[in-house]
Amino acid sequence: MSTAAYIADNWHRSICRDAGCSGFRGIDLPFPYTTPCIKGEGKFSFFFYWDTYFTNLGLLRSGLVETARDNIRNMLWFIERQGYMPNHTGIFNRSQPPWLCAMVADYFERAGGPEADPAFFRQCCEGLRREYHFWANARHTPTGLQRHGQHDTAEGCAHFYDKMLVRRLGKSPDAPLAEKASVGAHYLAEAESGADFTPRFAGRCLDHNPPDLNALLHTYETFLGAHAERLGWDDAALWRERAEQRRERVQRFLWSDREGWFMDYDFVKGRHAAVPSLGGLVPLLAGLATPEQAARAVAKLPAFERDHGVAATPDLPEAGGFQWAYPNVWPPLVWITVAALLRAGFPDDAARVARKFTTTTDTLFAETGRLWEKTDAVTGGVAGGEYDAAAMLGWTAGVYLACAEVAGGR
Repeated sequence: MSTAAYIADNWHRSICRDAGCSGFRGIDLPFPYTTPCIKGEGKFSFFFYWDTYFTNLGLLRSGLVETARDNIRNMLWFIERQGYMPNHTGIFNRSQPPWLCAMVADYFERAGGPEADPAFFRQCCEGLRREYHFWANARHTPTGLQRHGQHDTAEGCAHFYDKMLVRRLGKSPDAPLAEKASVGAHYLAEAESGADFTPRFAGRCLDHNPPDLNALLHTYETFLGAHAERLGWDDAALWRERAEQRRERVQRFLWSDREGWFMDYDFVKGRHAAVPSLGGLVPLLAGLATPEQAARAVAKLPAFERDHGVAATPDLPEAGGFQWAYPNVWPPLVWITVAALLRAGFPDDAARVARKFTTTTDTLFAETGRLWEKTDAVTGGVAGGEYDAAAMLGWTAGVYLACAEVAGGR
């Protein structure tokens, strides 16, 4: 069986329907939804935020447009209840990278455009506007850019330290309570970034403006500005102004001419972080990079790329021991790389990166009969890190199908 055939035969096994408090932690979602792992074959068998964007890439390409729509509807349900989309069902102390605007745009591109379902399009845009204001207000910083954060208590942050950081990062279990709360708060914010855990923030995520987060928020500003008049809103000019302000701030604070890369900005210390990440390509994907900046970023790509894919970071001393770092290859970062290269006008580079991912995925599937959450850019095997990789359909399947199109199909 080919990888593509396996995906087609197994999508249905990752679709859940809740009823009678059968949902994760007793929360029943109103619509069917996809989970990263097939139930019974992995521990991630509940509804996540940013994972689902990359899953939707595959659902749409597989003709499962209604399932992709249901995933969006569940996110809109959470936003209506909470004001934001949580990290996953049952976790309400943080969100995850805001990919919902891209999900909505992708869906309507495949479903006939806004005019095909104007009522649902309006519902989506109203949800996007509400979610945007969560990020704009709850994650604001003095630079005018946003950061990742959390909204747990000091006790909750200390509990996160004890539960996660002692085991996965080797933090001392005997640290004072105040230290656990402070350190835990930064790493909870890092968990909101989706990259839990990573060297890119040096353990101080709350003090950084990430280029990927801010580029994603720029997509909300441009999308809502473009459709405001269609919706009868009178704020199109305001959305355009916000988008232009963010463009200027991304250029001022997040581009590093020395690195030739969009970098996390430490607004407390007034300098760029030390570790580049593939998140620095999201400004290319969002159209925020100049042609010269895009060319320099492509020239730096060999620092991340190895025989079997693009690692989350270059091979730097700071990367040791973190799972969102060299040499680990993560499907969402692969697609960010491929899509950014396509948007910036480098289709040959995009095809090469896409081909490495599909080839590695095919090889591992032939060996194991499974798709995997993360792989190793150097060996091509299943990746290690802070925990063992899970057998995963989810974003691996979605990115595989999207990359197969770019690589020339399967």
